[in-house]
Amino acid sequence: MIPARAVCPVKSVYWVLAALSVLGIACSSDSSTSSASGGTQGSGGASSRGGTIAGGGTVGSGGAAGQAGSKASGGTSAGGSPSQGGATAGSGPSETGGAGAGGTSGKGGATTSSGTAQSGTGGASASGGRTGTASAGTGGGQSGSAGAGGTSTGTGSTGVATASGGTQGGGAAGTGGAGSGGSTGTDAVKSAGCGKARTLQNGTLTIQSNGSRKYILKVPDSYDSNTPYRLVLAYAESGASATQVASRNYFTLATLDSKNTIFVAPDAANGAGSWSNTDVAFTDAILTQLEGDLCIDKTRVFATGFSFGAGMAMALACTRADVFRAVAFFSGADLTSSCPTTLTKPIAYYASQASEDANGMSPTSPMTGEMKQAQFAALNGCTAETASTTFPAAGKPHTCTIYKGCSAGHPTEYCVFNGPHGWEPKDPGQTSSWDAPEAWKFIAQF
Repeated sequence: MIPARAVCPVKSVYWVLAALSVLGIACSSDSSTSSASGGTQGSGGASSRGGTIAGGGTVGSGGAAGQAGSKASGGTSAGGSPSQGGATAGSGPSETGGAGAGGTSGKGGATTSSGTAQSGTGGASASGGRTGTASAGTGGGQSGSAGAGGTSTGTGSTGVATASGGTQGGGAAGTGGAGSGGSTGTDAVKSAGCGKARTLQNGTLTIQSNGSRKYILKVPDSYDSNTPYRLVLAYAESGASATQVASRNYFTLATLDSKNTIFVAPDAANGAGSWSNTDVAFTDAILTQLEGDLCIDKTRVFATGFSFGAGMAMALACTRADVFRAVAFFSGADLTSSCPTTLTKPIAYYASQASEDANGMSPTSPMTGEMKQAQFAALNGCTAETASTTFPAAGKPHTCTIYKGCSAGHPTEYCVFNGPHGWEPKDPGQTSSWDAPEAWKFIAQF
């Protein structure tokens, strides 16, 4: 201890004060500033969880005490630790602001006793392309490095880096996450009609296919010629017309999507749902006309139908699996005799069956539908499900078997219920049918 009346050189006083200042800094984890006699104080970086503090830089003589903390922010939390006691009079190196990579969290780098801060590392950015940011601490530090924007499935954002104070430069901009927008996905195959002014209007249209034939078209009111739409063809049962299918909102599927799907109801040659294997060519002609005039996603073309119309959808599953993405129909069988003995091309397949589907007509018996769905399940590589054809007892709700182990892109589902032949069965105590919503869920997965 220096005696009270001792006369000390100014330089010695300075050394004592500087030493006390450094000691005070090392004892406080929350302090971000320090001072020295005769020096100008630098501002430290903001504190953050996880930062560790070490002693300040080497003390020089006569210089001003400078501090350069690091600060990194990664996504929603900022990294960086407070750094203390920067070098005086240039006797220690200035500290480098730590960088943070964009993401949901980041941790700041720790300062070292030599006055150099390690870089803070941020967490990876979350899906959706949230912006990553990184900023350098105030003080004469080096350039902060950039935070990288994360990869996303939506629209990517660009990472941002900033720097302030001293001669610091901003870090380089982070890379924004790449992503694809829109509801149609990135694997859509646009038809020739995309980008063209449409000429086909809603209502009944006429086409030549082994004579003059008709179909009813329903395009969303918000139709955009640059957006590829899903297409669903719905076939009428025996005795019904395309007009009846349309009046039932295409078996109610159109009520489940009025914005992203184009619906079509072909009319049988007799206008009363009597289909034959020649109607596969009729369907081909409709598709050619629609795809040449409207913007359709050729990877999302589907067929549905009820009874004889379901038989027509099955005919397309058997003969046009390379054109239709999936079929989803109600109480069907191979009524057009279009299916070969051995099926060769897999297709996503949904069918429902009533316990009373026979209705006095053996071709539409449940057994016929059971046999065909089992063939498609095997073709699709699915694991056999013997319980799929067990019909519920009277008064019990329907059951659906979603097959396991199916090949990629070929889900298979078979639903059975106790009751009469019909396309809108209701479970006991329910006021609305489960069948069309279940079929739509199957279609909408693509």
